Amino acid sequence: MDYRDFVEQVKEQIRDYLPEKFRNAEISVHEIIKNNDCRLDGLSIRTEESNVSPTIYLNPYYAKLQDGAGMEDILAVIADIYQEHYVDQKMDIDKIMDYDNVKDRIICKLINEEANRDYLKNKPYTKMEDLAVVYQILMDKRDYEQASITVTDNLLEAFGVSLEDIHEQAIRNMDILQPYSFRGISETVIDLMAQNIACEEGISIEDARDMAASMMPETKEMMYVLTNDTKVDGAAAILNDGIRQEIADKIGDFYVLPSSVHEVLIVPKDAGCDRKELEQMVKEVNNTEVAAHEVLSDHVYEYDAKEHELFRSDKTEERTNAREHREEKGERHSLKDRLAEKKDKVNKADLGKEEPTAVKKKQATL
Repeated sequence: MDYRDFVEQVKEQIRDYLPEKFRNAEISVHEIIKNNDCRLDGLSIRTEESNVSPTIYLNPYYAKLQDGAGMEDILAVIADIYQEHYVDQKMDIDKIMDYDNVKDRIICKLINEEANRDYLKNKPYTKMEDLAVVYQILMDKRDYEQASITVTDNLLEAFGVSLEDIHEQAIRNMDILQPYSFRGISETVIDLMAQNIACEEGISIEDARDMAASMMPETKEMMYVLTNDTKVDGAAAILNDGIRQEIADKIGDFYVLPSSVHEVLIVPKDAGCDRKELEQMVKEVNNTEVAAHEVLSDHVYEYDAKEHELFRSDKTEERTNAREHREEKGERHSLKDRLAEKKDKVNKADLGKEEPTAVKKKQATL
């Protein structure tokens, strides 16, 4: 079965796997531009009871069909997922367009600017190096998934606030809506091992974790994982300077490796890793391990805790030169200011003297 036949069969047969109240539902499939301009086909099922519909992307289910899954099983799974996320009431659109009503649910997502040219065409975003920060209204969340509405240019205009306002609000909301998780890579490996051990041995996850931990050698952590509590779009946690400072307090200045849009890896600069080797590692992982729509960037970034600056590592020399230029320019301005101040004092002193001749003007030349 080719992909288009698969899509048509889903549209025609999905009602058979849904309760009676969905018999008259409007079923459609439309193309949606996702992260990195990946285009997916989204299944929408609308009823008279609701003006919103969960979107279920069919592309991965076709891949399951090709891997040997049965069509009946796939349809049953799609129907179950739809019912799990279905909202049986009409959403008040006016409330969504009221900034005061939604501002406490504004969140941000970090994506690659160049790879999302089409996606970003109708959306406000904040540029950070080669990355872009976009904004969403969080509607619901659970482990490994969340429901949200993306803020478009039209929606921002309806809000009546600036891009700077919405960015600051999203950062403020982060601690409450998307609390961050910062863990050593060994802890993450232990958790993965524990899940396998618990399944294979039939023991509790706590006992399995203890067993997995005993297998890990005791070494100094060289790499950490930064994400959020749902592990969805968790790379955005690095945008919060408060979080960056907390990390720097623990490990000093650090490199940021964009593992995916869902997480970043943190490497202490004093770990002795070579920047170019880290960048090569990021590129290889992106090419072989990360799904196309989840890639964040091929570049490595650095955080300077003293300056509170996050920047691309390959721009270190450019940044240093710019700083030296600013400092030199600042020194010149300082000298000029001091001379101007001295000149002003002399002029005021001269004005205070009772002389019949014109006041002498003193000049300083830099």
